[in-house]
Formats: sequence, C-alpha cells, structure tokens
Amino acid sequence: MSSGPQFEKCWDKGRLDLVAQDLFTRLPTTKSRAVEATLLGAAQVKKGEKITIDKVKSGLSVSRGHTELALSEDAPAAVVEAIEANCGVAQGIVDEVHEMAGVVEISVCIARLQ
Repeated sequence: MSSGPQFEKCWDKGRLDLVAQDLFTRLPTTKSRAVEATLLGAAQVKKGEKITIDKVKSGLSVSRGHTELALSEDAPAAVVEAIEANCGVAQGIVDEVHEMAGVVEISVCIARLQ
C-alpha cells in the first residue's frame, strides 16, 4: 500500500452544493417568449401592465385598447410565428420599461410557443 496522501472525492460534494437551494439561491431566468419594442411618441406604459400584441406588416404592434404604444420590428421568428398561428394577436405583460432608451420588454402570453 502507498503511504502517500489519500485522495478525497470533494467534487461530488461541490456538485451537490451547486444544486442545493438555500435562502440566498438565485436561479437564472430565461425570457424565451420575450419581445423588445420601441415606444412610440410619448406613450406611457407601466411594469406589470397587460397589453395586446398584434402581427402587422412591419412586425409586432403593442397596444392598450385602441392606442398604439410601441412597435417591434425585430422580434424572434418563433414568437412572430406563434402570434400568427394565434390569429395574429396575443396578450402580453410589460416586464421592464427603459424610459431613457425608449424601449419596453414584454413577455408574450401564448399557450404554446411553436
């Protein structure tokens, strides 16, 4: 037998520590159904507000009732296709409002994203 130092399996414990949740655990979040849109004029939106998203010729139009609030011309293709498959309309919730940049982040609410 060898009289050298013994090898300790500490990697397994480290892996377990990575997945164990505690009070300070912050899990990463994804926004696979998120869209960024540019606010139009002096449109006012609030975080948490429910809005309507329509497929239009130039991209996606964001509105509240009959008032157009923002336009997204570079939305992810999967989101645009899902809205088209949903008769061209979807609901959304405002996640973030970046007033200085004139940009709003919206979570798109569609039963199943294709």
